[in-house]
Amino acid sequence: MDCFYLFMIAGLGLVFVILQFDKQQRSRVNLLLKNANDVQPLLMKRCMDQKINKINAGLTVDNCHVHMRDNAKQNIGASLQQIAGDYHAGKISLPVYNDKLGELLENLGNK
Repeated sequence: MDCFYLFMIAGLGLVFVILQFDKQQRSRVNLLLKNANDVQPLLMKRCMDQKINKINAGLTVDNCHVHMRDNAKQNIGASLQQIAGDYHAGKISLPVYNDKLGELLENLGNK
């Protein structure tokens, strides 16, 4: 019977240590999530950078193979500047900006 009380006290102590560790880890995770809330998704930013590079490359290409008129290129360039300005001013969110860049890229003909 003495061993029963010993194991019971040891078990309660172990449960207490586990609960304290769990509480500490939850507070760390909550703090990390709170700090990471403002961070923009890095993969989406990288995808947007690639889209912008493709759009700029498509606008600067001046080959005889390109079937776009200068007027269409100017419209896409103006749209790109307007969308970028709206994003940097905070008028549109990151996913909307990414979608609009995708639409410009499709209009340019580079998928």
